[in-house]
Amino acid sequence: MPSYKALLLLPLLVIVSGCNDSGDTIIVNSDCGLIRSDLLGVYTVVFAPVTADLFNCSDPFFDGKTITVTSAPIDFPSVQVFASAFNTGFAFTDGAGPEGLFGNAETDSCGMSFSVLDNEGVYLNCFGTLDRVSGVVFAACDSAAVLETPLATPPQVLSDCDLDPILQVNLTIH
Repeated sequence: MPSYKALLLLPLLVIVSGCNDSGDTIIVNSDCGLIRSDLLGVYTVVFAPVTADLFNCSDPFFDGKTITVTSAPIDFPSVQVFASAFNTGFAFTDGAGPEGLFGNAETDSCGMSFSVLDNEGVYLNCFGTLDRVSGVVFAACDSAAVLETPLATPPQVLSDCDLDPILQVNLTIH
């Protein structure tokens, strides 16, 4: 009888030996600590200078057209910050007509998505993560919304496009 008991424990021994503790721990933090005052101040946007091609446009007429960004800083001194719909974070806008800067920041990740109006009538759509301590977002802009010119309030989007190369941008809140 004792040999049968040992055989019954054998599958359990195999299963347990297959499990190990590699030292990895998964911690899910539901809040990056973002508060509204982290988003208050002058917003400064600086692009790495580049000329990018538009492609995969919702209106193929714009495929192959280019946009150019320079490294000249763009300041937005009058940004308004308020709770976003569904209370998942905060929305922000410069309040201009049409808006030169708008977006949101998520409280669970400090992830930010924002759009910047360039001097060619295009919203550059950017994504990054806010470092709360420095107030800096290192972001990438992978798409654009081509607007009807002259610009109106609200702006009329003629086409949504992807960008090549993806634009690099820093947004600083100070």
